[in-house]
Amino acid sequence: MAKKHLKRLFAPKDWMLSKLGGVFAPKPRAGPHKLRECLPLMIIIRNRLKYALNAREADMILRQNLVKVDGRARADRKYPTGFQDVVEIPKTGDRFRVLYDVKGRFALVKVSEAEAATKLMKVTNIYTATGRVPVAVTHDGHRIRFPDPRVAIGDSIVFNLAANKPSDILKLRTGKIVMLTGGANRGRVGELVSVENHPGSFDIARLKDKAGNEFATRLSNIFVIGQTWANISVTLPKQQGLKLNFIQEREEKLIAADAAEARKNAVNRQAKKTKK
Repeated sequence: MAKKHLKRLFAPKDWMLSKLGGVFAPKPRAGPHKLRECLPLMIIIRNRLKYALNAREADMILRQNLVKVDGRARADRKYPTGFQDVVEIPKTGDRFRVLYDVKGRFALVKVSEAEAATKLMKVTNIYTATGRVPVAVTHDGHRIRFPDPRVAIGDSIVFNLAANKPSDILKLRTGKIVMLTGGANRGRVGELVSVENHPGSFDIARLKDKAGNEFATRLSNIFVIGQTWANISVTLPKQQGLKLNFIQEREEKLIAADAAEARKNAVNRQAKKTKK
């Protein structure tokens, strides 16, 4: 029988849950995303956005239909949100898109109202249903009947959530901008340079990021997000999909620490002046 619980120690690392914060973690329901490729709504409300202090408060928020995913109110705290989903809280005016940072962890990227109305979906399968109806299946479980004849497996569809229909296609071709959704380089963004076909094995995609660094991954791991570097369809996380080496990371941390120290000293000086 399938287990209904999930120990916190065995929860996916990209949820970034504390080991000492409890024994259990919310096990995602069966839904549009796989268990290890999703983020339950309770984690978003309680741990990421800090709208709730505990699971009970998160439940109270969700049961009032205050949180929408892709334009639909979701009341289940274990509902699985995943890559490219739009989480919206109309009461506060907050809108976030679920993406990956360069370390492969889930990142909530704040987006505008106009951008939140659209979503990118990767086509994972195309088949013919009863009555010879062509159907395109996307990475988040959508089934689009009568898709554009140009659509192929691997392409991205720009889906209008308000109108509930596709509005554009991003073809999987060399020169397009892609984000990696799997493998050791998950979260990195690069330009597709070439594709190597290996019959009987995995096809390999060669990519180059904005800094000129080259890397490779399986073709199944890439997700088209734009035509060119100047025309990317989604707002990227803070690092812009550019992975830093250890030296660059250390320098960034030192700069951030110096800035924090300077702010602290400024606050202390202001407090002393106020006392005088």
